[in-house]
Amino acid sequence: MVAISSVFFLFWLKLLFSGVSCSMEGEMMSLWAEKFGEELWELGEKMTKAQEIKLKYKQLNARVEKKDGETLLESIADNVGRMLQRKMDSIRCVVLKAEEVSEQFEYNETVAKNFEYYSSKYSPIAGEDFDPDELWPDGVVQNNDTYKVMYFYQDTHFFNISVNTTHSSVQVPTNVYDRSTRVLEALQWSEQLDDVFVQNYNSDPALSWQYFGSDTGFLRHYPAMSWNRKEIDVFDCRKRSWFIETATCSKDVVILLDNSGSMTGYRNYIAQLTIKNLLDTFSNNDFVNIFNFSSEVSQIIPCFGDKLVQATPENIKVFNEAVRQIEPEGHANHRIALTFAFELLEQYREIRGCHNQGCNQAIMLITDGIPENLTDIFDKYNNFENGTNKPVRMFAYLLGKSLDQVSEEVLKYVNVIAMPLVLQGTEHPPTWTHAFLDPNWSPDDDSSTQDSPRLMIAVGAPAFDRKLLYSNDTKTVSKGLLGVAGTDISVEELDRLTLPYKLGVNAYSFIISNNGYVLLHPELKPVYKGHLKDNYNSIDLVEIEQVDDDNQTARNPDPTILDLRQRMVNNEKGEMLNVPVRFHYDNMRRISQERQDYYYAPLPNTPFSLAIALPSDYGSTWIKVGDEVKKNQHMGLNVSDFFVGENWKIHPGWVYCKYHYLEGHEFKTPEDELKHFLTKMGDPSWYWAEQYAIDPNDDDEFDSTPNCGRSTLDESSYYCNKELVQLLVFDAKVTNNSYQTWKFANKEEQDLIESYNASLRFVATMSGLTRWQFIFGEVEVENDREFGDYHTKAIDETWYRAAVLQHKLDPHSFFYSVQHSEDEKEEGGLKVTASMAIFPRDGGLEAPSCVVGFQFSQPTMYERFLDITSKSNCDGCIRTCDQEEVDCYVIDNNGYIILADNDTTIGSFLGEVEGEIIRHLVDEGIFKKIITYDLQALCVEMRKVDGMSNDGPYMITPFRIFTLGLQWILGEILQFLSKMQLFIEGTETLEEYYDQLDDDYPAEIPQIPEKKPKKQETVQPQKTKYEPHFYSCDNSSTLYILQQNNPKIGKGNNYYHKTSTEGSKPYFIKRIPRSNLLLVVVNSSYPSEDPYYKETTEPVTINYIEPFPCHKLNLNDLPRRRLEECFTEHPEEEEFAKCSLGIKLNSIQTVFVLIISVLALWL
Repeated sequence: MVAISSVFFLFWLKLLFSGVSCSMEGEMMSLWAEKFGEELWELGEKMTKAQEIKLKYKQLNARVEKKDGETLLESIADNVGRMLQRKMDSIRCVVLKAEEVSEQFEYNETVAKNFEYYSSKYSPIAGEDFDPDELWPDGVVQNNDTYKVMYFYQDTHFFNISVNTTHSSVQVPTNVYDRSTRVLEALQWSEQLDDVFVQNYNSDPALSWQYFGSDTGFLRHYPAMSWNRKEIDVFDCRKRSWFIETATCSKDVVILLDNSGSMTGYRNYIAQLTIKNLLDTFSNNDFVNIFNFSSEVSQIIPCFGDKLVQATPENIKVFNEAVRQIEPEGHANHRIALTFAFELLEQYREIRGCHNQGCNQAIMLITDGIPENLTDIFDKYNNFENGTNKPVRMFAYLLGKSLDQVSEEVLKYVNVIAMPLVLQGTEHPPTWTHAFLDPNWSPDDDSSTQDSPRLMIAVGAPAFDRKLLYSNDTKTVSKGLLGVAGTDISVEELDRLTLPYKLGVNAYSFIISNNGYVLLHPELKPVYKGHLKDNYNSIDLVEIEQVDDDNQTARNPDPTILDLRQRMVNNEKGEMLNVPVRFHYDNMRRISQERQDYYYAPLPNTPFSLAIALPSDYGSTWIKVGDEVKKNQHMGLNVSDFFVGENWKIHPGWVYCKYHYLEGHEFKTPEDELKHFLTKMGDPSWYWAEQYAIDPNDDDEFDSTPNCGRSTLDESSYYCNKELVQLLVFDAKVTNNSYQTWKFANKEEQDLIESYNASLRFVATMSGLTRWQFIFGEVEVENDREFGDYHTKAIDETWYRAAVLQHKLDPHSFFYSVQHSEDEKEEGGLKVTASMAIFPRDGGLEAPSCVVGFQFSQPTMYERFLDITSKSNCDGCIRTCDQEEVDCYVIDNNGYIILADNDTTIGSFLGEVEGEIIRHLVDEGIFKKIITYDLQALCVEMRKVDGMSNDGPYMITPFRIFTLGLQWILGEILQFLSKMQLFIEGTETLEEYYDQLDDDYPAEIPQIPEKKPKKQETVQPQKTKYEPHFYSCDNSSTLYILQQNNPKIGKGNNYYHKTSTEGSKPYFIKRIPRSNLLLVVVNSSYPSEDPYYKETTEPVTINYIEPFPCHKLNLNDLPRRRLEECFTEHPEEEEFAKCSLGIKLNSIQTVFVLIISVLALWL
């Protein structure tokens, strides 16, 4: 402090004798920066006691070791692979049991008549009022003795849903009669699956829902739970991706829609519903296109052309919307349509090499009639090798006037395509789905935040009917599909097994599918403001990973990432080192140019590939410790003593120790859970247990018989991550003494801390431990939330990640930041957060071990800043920051304002208020501008709500009233009759489906209830109403990086001065030493070149020439890997074919309804 004052005195003498110049003014401002920086550094050292903590690592013999990426990847892949194998084994055990009991089961009509079962929809629930007349349809009431009473309790493991883990329950689709012989038979024998369900759960309590979807339509799920009884049930397990994908593998499908004049009116309605049901059965592994035809064939989505596009949810939605716009006209030419479809599929057989490996290909024709014989076309395009090779299956849906058969008839194609799989009869290949949203999840769940939905994947395996059929002294095997067994797996559970603590700060893991779609990635953002994105499970790797290449554009992936993607899609193992990347963080508001090492390997027996990305420099080392628990116990120390008080947290997303059975072992906080296990570690009977330990009875070969008699776990069984716990205990011991009762070292220290109102200090470690301490006592706030409630994730916090990045540029510096202007403000006023990384050294190596930091008042910091920058010691010879014509800013390394005279600009980007200056700084190479892309963005626009929105009233005549009334009556009758069939058959209306396209996810957007107009309001103009419409879009953001080592602003007296030119402001800039901060002093008395010019970091939507989703069509051409063990043909297939060429959607329809349909259209 004395030395700095002496410098000011000497500078004052210099001014007296030499006069004032820009050089001297710049030197003065340079001294401001030096003084401010040194004072902040001194404050940081005293607050954090960084040197004391760093020395502790050396005293406790922390070892710094090289981190081998390949070995680490193998460890993670083994960790995740073992878990996935256990899930596969569990469903294989269900399959074996299903085939065994169904083969042995003998149907008895008398027994079946009195059979009772647990119905997920209709069983009474013990303890709840039950009114059969209110909850049951008429037919169900007559069979009310069929349904057993169910007893439920909330289970923590099943997200506090009321379940019963002693048995399963059954959901039967509304359009399936549960007393039919075929359904009753399957219901009876499948009850024995409960033994396997319970065994599986007791041997692996981390198992989620287990289920068996019967070919008859019902779903038996474990544990038992009650279905939603307040809504019409349209669920059918046979339409779920895990069922269809397991039965049919990948498919190339051409849908031909008859668009002739005969397809108008109600037939067009049924055609749309048929297409909707067909599209619902496709998944990301399928390729499809829809063509309409009359006298010629045309694409319903022109930019798709004659391509088959992936059946992603996004493309499915686009198809459904396009079908709604089609207007039938002309005469149908089925011949030209079929020729086109066959030739298109022939091209794809060549592209995919189907001559060497089979492919599933199908044409689905939707028409109201086929007027001619088309045998010659089939002979030409689908009859090879003397009729033994028919590569394309043909399905014709002949439309009538009824809705009741649509859903059921559409599903029949599944059994046909599944026939080769069934006929081979020996292999049960597992099928893995892409991610889907857990239907039981709600944004109100405590387990997740609104922007972190519970994503799941499922694995399914087919079960075959092996029953012997006897006829005339001969016996044959039934050879049919019994159903599909499956289970769900949380993506969050996968993430926990990727050893994030060992990957380290700014490193991450990711998993992609055989299609290149991202299943797990820290930058995968499936939700925006409570709204689920249409493409949440079909985000490609090239849409997330961004190489640092100035030539890269939004939809032009870099060759490096394309290469990485192809290797992973092909299930290769390898590495890509020193890859330059644009590493963005803090919700894509900060960016850094980094280099990463990628390591990748397949996950065995799955379509997935795992990769890890490590920083090329500090990501190659880590801190290694020994058995800290045992070591401290031998020293007579209780490890629990390192975790006293309440001002500490552990990473909530990491597993330290847990009981296998969550139910009955609930803890209020993760910290309570940890303390419980730390106490248990002192017990002589303590042992370390893994969640998925290697079982000597397991066989690594997938084709071997699964271990269905695995040892079950008792209620007290637990597991721990021993390595993580040892590291945590070590970190707790390192930081414990530094976080005892705070005492000021001397009066000077106290004065300095009080001058900045520095009220809190903290430390966060690589093991996930965060400690904090109040200097002047805890401050009470309204919502009782404090630092540790806002910042729980240690190495994943922005200030932690940034401190490590800052260490690379200047090891002896702090990273300073304030909350972004758009972020939710923390309690207790605006604060500045300062953080610095500690890298202990050992044997010539160093590794990031922890980050220390402190918080202080931003207004108080600004006051201290003004104290320093308002003194020139030359009696007004230079301008200072307290003068009106001078604007002084302190900004961080990404250009965000830390200090400014205008409080409203704090946390905003400097370019928003001083756009010209940022532009000049970029031109001078002091800041670097980098463009980054968000290719999974969701945009919103307000759309007018359909309805009467005329600008003025119209004349109501008696004839018009009569016409409107007749239209209304006819429409209501038609709608009522349609709904009668829908309710009976469980089919949703087309309008309901289209409504659901935008409502798949509960959005927090208030819906304004529509008021019923009063009679006199019929002639009044109505207000136009708008509602938000979300749509997929691409955004670009321009982010900025301060070049901290630029000699123009670097160490010593170097500073940058921009003199005034015509129409521009002069300014000085100087880097504040030992920090990421930049001092900017602007002479605002000069006019701006363009006072409205701004630079912004806010995302900007990219406008493409092509309509959505044509701008991302190039993704369709990226490499994919076909699923293994996909059976596409069998010599006995024709013999066992279950349906003929045509599937007719028709039934008795009254003439009255037909007349009403015509009248309604005419009016």
